[in-house]
Amino acid sequence: MKDFEIESVEWKPVRPDVAQGVFGKTILDEHVKVVVTRLIPGAKFVLHRDKYGHLLYFTGGEGYVRVGDRQIVAHPGVVVRIMPGEEHEYGNTGSDELTLISLNLPGSE
Repeated sequence: MKDFEIESVEWKPVRPDVAQGVFGKTILDEHVKVVVTRLIPGAKFVLHRDKYGHLLYFTGGEGYVRVGDRQIVAHPGVVVRIMPGEEHEYGNTGSDELTLISLNLPGSE
């Protein structure tokens, strides 16, 4: 495993096809993808589905996650699991950045 300082990784737009104002630093992109993610105030992912699942661990800010019919308040310490193919969206409802660690989990082939 390669060691590095997170500050050396560039912030890049995340999924501009379904998100606005969302930036990430990919820290692992092998079997599981791990991204340190930040959403500026008002930013969000629109409702969408992915072939892979997610595990979202919120580390700062305020927001929401919608998974199917469930609505979850996102704040530091909240963990949300999204199964492959499950409809979902999330966004920043606060005045500060919403920050999280996002793991993209492979689906069944």
